[in-house]
Amino acid sequence: MHAILAIIKTCLKDKLFLAAGRAGRMEFWGFTLFAILIRIILFPLNMISHGAMLLGMVYAIINFVIFVAHYTALIRRLHDTNRSAVHVAPVFIGLLLIVGAVFSSIPMLVMAGEVLSVGGLIYVLVLAVLPGNKGSNNYGPEAPTYR
Repeated sequence: MHAILAIIKTCLKDKLFLAAGRAGRMEFWGFTLFAILIRIILFPLNMISHGAMLLGMVYAIINFVIFVAHYTALIRRLHDTNRSAVHVAPVFIGLLLIVGAVFSSIPMLVMAGEVLSVGGLIYVLVLAVLPGNKGSNNYGPEAPTYR
């Protein structure tokens, strides 16, 4: 239990806006589990908040902070495998294609964006599962371990 609390503190307090450095598998996947649980717990708050602006704002702020912390943890996780943040680009390019295609009503572009986003997401998740480099790499010393 102490390790999970240390991971949450690291991702939400110590390295919230810090993508530099490295994150081991335990740090990334532990925070991923925490982020999923928080979103599941807070989702009903979003559904209830349609009439109450304050609850919706609280949900949006918490969701944004979790997103930023999760994204930076993913970048640090990629750094642990000696890869740059460019590997996340297909996901975002696919999402941009989808948004642009929806506004321009081009169904083929929507499909291309979906394929690129889903394929990019699978690719990034596979990279996040791979073990990190032993010792130092281009992004710093070996990721800290949690016990």
